[in-house]
Amino acid sequence: MNDRHHLSRLASASASFLVVGFVVLFGSNLNNQILADIAVDVDLDLLVWESRADLLFGGRHHPITFANDTHGFVLSGSTLESSYTSDFLVYEEATDTWKDLSNTDSAFPGMARSLGYGVAATLDCDNTKAYLGFGAAESGQRLTDLWEFDMSTHKWRSLADFPGDGRRHPAMTFVEPVGEIHVGMGDGNEGNYNDWWSYNIANDEWSQLPGFPSSQRHHPFSFSIDSDSYVGFGHSTGYDPYIERDWYKYDTLEGKWNREADFVSYALEVNNTVTISSENSTNIEAAERNHVLSPVTTEARVAGTQFTVTDSCDGNQTFGFILSGDGNDHGHMPTGEFHVFDPRSKDEYSTWHSLPPHPGFSRWAPGSFVLQGSTRVYMMGGYDREIGVLFADMWTMNLAPLFDDDDDNEITLSDIATNITTSPGVTNSSIIENNIIEDSDKEFGNEKYKPSDQMLPYTSSSTPGLNMSIRYCCWLLLVLVSSLSLVF
Repeated sequence: MNDRHHLSRLASASASFLVVGFVVLFGSNLNNQILADIAVDVDLDLLVWESRADLLFGGRHHPITFANDTHGFVLSGSTLESSYTSDFLVYEEATDTWKDLSNTDSAFPGMARSLGYGVAATLDCDNTKAYLGFGAAESGQRLTDLWEFDMSTHKWRSLADFPGDGRRHPAMTFVEPVGEIHVGMGDGNEGNYNDWWSYNIANDEWSQLPGFPSSQRHHPFSFSIDSDSYVGFGHSTGYDPYIERDWYKYDTLEGKWNREADFVSYALEVNNTVTISSENSTNIEAAERNHVLSPVTTEARVAGTQFTVTDSCDGNQTFGFILSGDGNDHGHMPTGEFHVFDPRSKDEYSTWHSLPPHPGFSRWAPGSFVLQGSTRVYMMGGYDREIGVLFADMWTMNLAPLFDDDDDNEITLSDIATNITTSPGVTNSSIIENNIIEDSDKEFGNEKYKPSDQMLPYTSSSTPGLNMSIRYCCWLLLVLVSSLSLVF
């Protein structure tokens, strides 16, 4: 009897060890840590910011920006001379030169403004149309207009006005597969909004969609990938917090919102512990897999710039990007933070990774465009709160190293398993920028900027990964079965 009691205790102890093993298996990625899978190298030395020709007419914030395959366009925004403009500039990549279109036949026929927004195709390189509007005008009016600009013929067309309240800096995305433009949030005469609307390009008509399922806000980050719109961050209605880090996907085909994990960004590394990974890669040693990485940042943010990049006109890899902006106190961040969003991990988790920051501190309300069919992004202007400069400079980076050239061995930036605690949070405040002083001296020259000394720190851990945890659990299971066999 005593022997049987002893064996029962042994079986109970073995069961306890098995429970511990499962905790190790499923709990090893808690506390906002990420479990990285098989990796391939990404050479960060190739991700370099390079200087390009300055904007005409000096510094500018809140421009409307878009591009075709050869030229980038900058419309309106605020300068030192005027809070609302109808300046219209075009940049030619081949010659690295700007031209003023403001007093030509290509001039913008709408009201002078700032805090507007525009979108253009990134998947269909034959689509030369840009769509833009909204913002604030000189009279304090919050605008509802929408315009189409043909970047090939330079012809303008007025489209159906937005039927909702006029607004400044809304979220705006171009959902190319369904021919729709999505617009929502922003702030108007009634404060912040959290509505969501669709403009059907073919029918020139608006329809209201299910509202954004979180706090009202303005100046969020937004972009579209395939038939989904992604929206989040921004300056919210409330005080705890008032700058957000939540992230949502609007599934256009299903007509519903899905909450993604709150913003957490992880480092890219230059050795075999990088977190960019390929399902089909088999040349990495097992001991070099499954490294646990701590986040680079979870900081909330607002008032930056965003875009998507597809590897080519007929490519099938698209990533989203957010660049610069203000941090969780609506003040500057120490670096010009740059993060890439991958929605396509094999475990159905989306994730963010940090990239080399642009030169200097972060900037409030810069602009950006990506030439169609290319992987090259351009960032221009914006206000540096730390040094009090409204910039006119432009920087570019080629993001090709993030994309796989071989479609048969497609890379996703993070084939990962995560366990991230999210909290909705509500927020508020209203900040209007005035009296910006420009420093005429260039902070940076025309040399290439290598941000190795400004990369955000990360913490890695040698905690055993998922494969080792599975081995432990199998061993513990064997012990338990053996113990039970002794009892019976």
